[in-house]
Amino acid sequence: MTARKKKTREIILLAILVALATILSYIDGLISRIAFSFLPTAKIGLANIIVLFSIYKQDFKRTLLLVIMKSFLVGLILGSPVTFIISFSASLVSFLGMYLLHKQLKDRVTAVGISVVGGVLHIVTQLLVVAFLYQLGEIVISYGAILLLVSLITSIIIGILANKLIQYIQFE
Repeated sequence: MTARKKKTREIILLAILVALATILSYIDGLISRIAFSFLPTAKIGLANIIVLFSIYKQDFKRTLLLVIMKSFLVGLILGSPVTFIISFSASLVSFLGMYLLHKQLKDRVTAVGISVVGGVLHIVTQLLVVAFLYQLGEIVISYGAILLLVSLITSIIIGILANKLIQYIQFE
């Protein structure tokens, strides 16, 4: 395969992954409103299936680009400037934590463990950003405990789904 064809293939794959992650974020919002009606900000994290897949199958640069592009698209389609800041910062911290964990413990941790760490980092970062932006204290901690419990459960499910995807989809 020529270098030009390889580069074109990489761009197409990135575009497909960004589109899938964006679509899954939208579907996630629809499902989460029903599943977590008692927690208006809780999400399942379906787009993390694609992020985890990319962490395992692509390099740092492409996966970071995926996370950034997905965050911007979801922010433009579904969010406001404040929700974008909260979500984007949490997505970046979560990605960095998941990527570092995968690189450091590649043979000792599965996508389930990486997903759980990513979910926890995402929630904690969101809570810190919200607490900073809105000068909230104790209420963020109380709400955060509930969100962490939900995140633990959904992150395990997302990790299991990502493991299956990683096992069954092969590409150069």
